[in-house]
Amino acid sequence: MIKKISVLVFICVVFSQQVLALGLTMSERQLNSILNLRFPITQTYMEYHLEATEPYLALYAATQSVAITAQIKVINNGHRLIANTTFKGQIFFDKASNSLKVSNPLITKFEIIDNTFPKSETSINAIKNTIGQHLPISVLIDFNHISNELFQFSPNSLSIVEEGLRVEF
Repeated sequence: MIKKISVLVFICVVFSQQVLALGLTMSERQLNSILNLRFPITQTYMEYHLEATEPYLALYAATQSVAITAQIKVINNGHRLIANTTFKGQIFFDKASNSLKVSNPLITKFEIIDNTFPKSETSINAIKNTIGQHLPISVLIDFNHISNELFQFSPNSLSIVEEGLRVEF
């Protein structure tokens, strides 16, 4: 009798632990849809109007990294600079801010599409010299701004798999 009770308790413990685990996998397409909720991002710095649009996220399971490409537009006194830029980094969940972040984003591409600023070669070269340098931590997705009951829970782990971003709660 005690053996049967012990086996029953053991089975209950094993199954209860498996049932409590909740996870989902978000595809690149789904993540890009969520990311697009944050764009365009606009900011004014001194007399410059900055705008980031057209984000695209790519996941790399082999390196557990993410790459984000966006179009950047800078406008000042009727002049403009438009460029495509890409940065890569490791993805993590910050429980304190309830947001998905990219740590140590590395600028991997800065390609000018259009530039009407006069005498801007020195400034552009300075920007191009940032390729290969790390930026401060970047917020990828702030779940506080997404009205979805699922994201009220903090993930225990994140991993990039072939199907997308695997989130375990």
